[in-house]
Amino acid sequence: MPLRVLIADDHKLFREGLRRLLELEGDFEVVGEAATGEQAVELLAHVACDVVLMDINMPVQNGVVATQRIKVEHPQVAVLVLTMHDDREYLLEVLKAGAQGYLLKDVEPALLMEAIRTVARGGTVVAPGLAGKLVQELNRLGSQPVSPALPVLTPREVEILGLMARGMNNAAIAGVAFISERTVKNHITSILRKLDVTDRTQAVIEGVKQGLTKIQ
Repeated sequence: MPLRVLIADDHKLFREGLRRLLELEGDFEVVGEAATGEQAVELLAHVACDVVLMDINMPVQNGVVATQRIKVEHPQVAVLVLTMHDDREYLLEVLKAGAQGYLLKDVEPALLMEAIRTVARGGTVVAPGLAGKLVQELNRLGSQPVSPALPVLTPREVEILGLMARGMNNAAIAGVAFISERTVKNHITSILRKLDVTDRTQAVIEGVKQGLTKIQ
């Protein structure tokens, strides 16, 4: 089955160029195009989709708000932000909204294709130039006082969270931790519940803020 991709960007020429690029790969199917964040959310009610390529600055509803809505209404859909903004604040904002990745529009085509496959598998991708800034900011947040309000993770859950912070998918975590993928999924479900988040990217962010792990 090809990976089903929805493109959300207010520039028609960019959408068309990206569509052609994806269709040349052979393992992608573009299931829709949206010029606003609101259109992207509406389209997902009618088409099956694996990954949304999301711009940030769009009319009617921006990419951050659209990402938040998508992760609430369609949590199984991965969101990969594709933007011109080389900005740490935007990066943190969309990751907190639930996006699995953040790339700049000048990314090499081969890297973009692999990033789409990575987020579809449950991984996280950040533009190389922003990765260092993200690590610094999250580790800074992790050095702040820890809130006692959240339930404590078990040692095994902390281990799994650390592997998630390294960008590993469930299969890779299972191999390193010598447990089944089903057990990994159970641990991740427990981690999300205890940290009061909806996806693994937010779990890593919250885990760093709470001092439970660090991004390597």
